[in-house]
Amino acid sequence: MSKLFSLLKANMSEGIQLFNYRAKTQKSKRLMPILLGTLIGVLMLFSATAMTSELKEDGSPATILSIYTIITTIIILMEGVYKSSDLLFRPRDNDTLLAMPIRKSTIILARMIKFYVFELIYCLIFLLPAIIAYAMNIEVGFSYYLVAFTMLLLIPIIPIAVSCLIGLITSAVSSRFKHRTFLQVLISFISLFIIAILILNLNMSPDSGTQSLITVGNKIAEFYYPATTFVGLATHFDIGQFFIFLLVNLAVLLATALIISWFYFKIVSRMSVMKITKVEKADYDYKKHSQILAFVRKELTRYFNTPVLIVNTAIGLVLFLVVVGALCFKYDDIVTSITSSIENFPLSGEEIYSFLPSVTFALVAFASLMTFITATMISLEGKAINVLKTMPISGRKVIMAKVLAAMLLILPFTLLGSIVMFIRFQFGLLEILLVIIGIVVMPLVAELIGILVNLKYARFDADNDAVTVKQSASVMVATFIGLGLVMTTIPLTLAIVYLAGQTVGLIIMDAVFIIVSAFLYFAVATRGEERYTKLSA
Repeated sequence: MSKLFSLLKANMSEGIQLFNYRAKTQKSKRLMPILLGTLIGVLMLFSATAMTSELKEDGSPATILSIYTIITTIIILMEGVYKSSDLLFRPRDNDTLLAMPIRKSTIILARMIKFYVFELIYCLIFLLPAIIAYAMNIEVGFSYYLVAFTMLLLIPIIPIAVSCLIGLITSAVSSRFKHRTFLQVLISFISLFIIAILILNLNMSPDSGTQSLITVGNKIAEFYYPATTFVGLATHFDIGQFFIFLLVNLAVLLATALIISWFYFKIVSRMSVMKITKVEKADYDYKKHSQILAFVRKELTRYFNTPVLIVNTAIGLVLFLVVVGALCFKYDDIVTSITSSIENFPLSGEEIYSFLPSVTFALVAFASLMTFITATMISLEGKAINVLKTMPISGRKVIMAKVLAAMLLILPFTLLGSIVMFIRFQFGLLEILLVIIGIVVMPLVAELIGILVNLKYARFDADNDAVTVKQSASVMVATFIGLGLVMTTIPLTLAIVYLAGQTVGLIIMDAVFIIVSAFLYFAVATRGEERYTKLSA
């Protein structure tokens, strides 16, 4: 048990910056994630309170608990599927820990508990507001608070266990093949796709308002044991059912750690093996590249060798292509659904068709401004940042190479989707040109913001890439900045286009993004380079 506590102490201080008991980090690096998480929690509380009030009038206020339980579970599951493989099987301290006299099951359990502590934050942000909203609208006793506190602690365990088992399968399969990174990414995407299909197959009611919420809540309670138990214990407390739930979750946690430990050493060994191919004759051809091009190639290579980064940054881009495909193949059905479901919709079907270039621009804005690849590029250097700074290349070139590499990863997706829209809906030449300008400048703005945020909140103490990609302050800050930009850009674009006309509106939005990108480039060339020179791992 003492070994487990020692491992937990080391893992928490290394992996999650909020628990770092050695490093004297700036207060802002700790406060910023807390403030942003609190802001989301407050917004969720307002939403949950309004929904609970409506459900109370229909006599089913406890439905809010099942709905928010499944929302929290889905978030933890989808976030954990592509993080678990790196977190469990690719930490940088693997060789050191496996050489120590510590059981593999103890190492796995410590990593799962670390995983659990981070995912517990999602319960505080998404589930706690529903618990508070229910208590504010319904008279509850002591048993409710006991159940609510217990559920906050236990709800993450089952999705974490499922995520870890998927990570086990992903690592076991990918470790047997040469192209391990590609297979890991592919399996992660397939897992996420299956989860999305299961969510869509809830067969939600076509009714509107609270009846739809009640239907969804009832369907959730039918198949998901934690949601069923939460609602049951919150409304009619049963001490036997309460302890059974505790034992089930404890058994799931221990069984998952034991199962993973059985296969752990074989998988790690296969992943560590390097295949050497004998070459009888090799003609080496050295090509001289510019500094920027060389660093761009380095960044692209690192990106494609970091599965968790690929999945984390590709979700928005893949979603963009999915929406484009839906518009191209189901345009009439989508327009009919929009105009029939919204009373007094201001546009006719023909007018919506004429505004499709602006819709494409808005979709590109969503895909570009929610994809911050550069938010992790500085942190992923790790200890090598000190070596990088000794090279005869300016900090501005290093930074801009990262920005350029990120743009080269985004542009093929947005350009492909936009070209499909151009051809399918026969946009005019000027409209195509204005959308293409947006395709270039919007990701430039996003990636310049991402690199500035990463320079501000760079961290080099992560024990694996998953921690850097998913648990660093720079990613969280950049994500919320992107969310704010999306919530501002899309309504502003549609409003300007509606008031000033499509051509004028797109010209105005392109001009705004060009000016912003010029300002951000100046900030990178001055403050960014200055910050880069002060970095130290």
